[in-house]
Amino acid sequence: MISPASVSQAKLMPASGRGNSLLTPEVSELRYRRLFETAQDGILILDANSGKIIDVNPFLLDLLDYPFESMIGLQLWEIGLFEDIAANQAAFKKLQKEEYIRYENRPLRTRAGKQIQVEFVSNVYFVGSTKVIQCNVRDISVRVRAALQAASKSHADTLERAATARDELIAVLSHELRTPLAAISSMIEVLEMGHDTVGMPGHADLPPLFDKSALAFIGHNVSSLVRLVAEFLDFTHTANMALALELVKVDAHKVIRLALKNLESQQKGAGIGIDVQLRARPSYIRADALKLEQILSNVIGNALKFTPQGGKVSILTRNEASGELVVEVSDTGVGIPADALSRIFSPFEQGDSSTHSRYGGLGLGLSIARTLTTAHGGTLEVESEGLGQGAKFTARFKTDNSLSDLSDPDPLQLDRSPLSGAEPSAALSVNSTNGKS
Repeated sequence: MISPASVSQAKLMPASGRGNSLLTPEVSELRYRRLFETAQDGILILDANSGKIIDVNPFLLDLLDYPFESMIGLQLWEIGLFEDIAANQAAFKKLQKEEYIRYENRPLRTRAGKQIQVEFVSNVYFVGSTKVIQCNVRDISVRVRAALQAASKSHADTLERAATARDELIAVLSHELRTPLAAISSMIEVLEMGHDTVGMPGHADLPPLFDKSALAFIGHNVSSLVRLVAEFLDFTHTANMALALELVKVDAHKVIRLALKNLESQQKGAGIGIDVQLRARPSYIRADALKLEQILSNVIGNALKFTPQGGKVSILTRNEASGELVVEVSDTGVGIPADALSRIFSPFEQGDSSTHSRYGGLGLGLSIARTLTTAHGGTLEVESEGLGQGAKFTARFKTDNSLSDLSDPDPLQLDRSPLSGAEPSAALSVNSTNGKS
């Protein structure tokens, strides 16, 4: 098994002499040879000048199914450790310069052509005045297969979760669409029953009071459908990153007022108090005004949705020393379980399994809000003490104190008058538990 060209193992030691021992050369050589021949990793000894193999241990011979004589004189690229001669030469130059090289995952090729993944470490040292290279080769095929199996399982789990999410989405969409459509269809049938007046003069005047109520009912359900479709389309756009933000200088306080105005009917209908304290000075940020209004409407609307009658939603703005504008939206609502906090911004997520049946909706509002906030370079976080303890959402945006754009028209064409009871330069507090502001 030992080539005549093999190096005397008794002389193998670093040039620094750290291999010195009190053992005789004969004992030292015997010990090294036993280690060399019984090692459960492959060992190659290369000529440092030519890079050719001058010795190889039995483990590697068995692994690659080569006879000893066939391995001697080969280059590393010839047993598959490198793709070609050029790659082999590049690695060889690096090794000669640094005297150490390591590869985590390299293919070795058996005599039959089968590939085996190995971990490959090379060191350069002297045998007397002759420089040699020792390569330690560890078979990691089992490790690689385990990693591939784990990755495959993870991929399968991901596909399974995606399929589950798809099925849940279809179920939610079916329910959310079916409910208002069924109500609209039923009301239209009722209207048709009361309008079978063909050939009867005098019945083409204004509709009676019942008809007006029915039309209002239909209009309400159509609005619900429009909101549902709009939310789903918004989610599709954000998921595909088709945001196309038009960033201008925007007064965040005006956008908050607009969001509150748009949510006024929801707030009054639920009998929820709103406390607004716009303390931030300055309150300008660089944003897409319409998308910012959507962020705030989604977050505030979420707080209103999950706060019971008689509860309160608080909106606070402030400035931080970091130069950020902070918008806090807190409520006294149902709260969020600890295990749901980490996934509350995920699509179709609504805290716990009973939430959808109680409150409806697709569970996309917060996901859209965070995606849009991130697109603005901001952050949106949540905290809650648990069920029944309410929740607080905190958005942060970098302020814009430049003088440009101050005279530009308001991109949202906001009503510049403050909300009821507010002073332009003071904190705003609106308490509306009884539906009055």
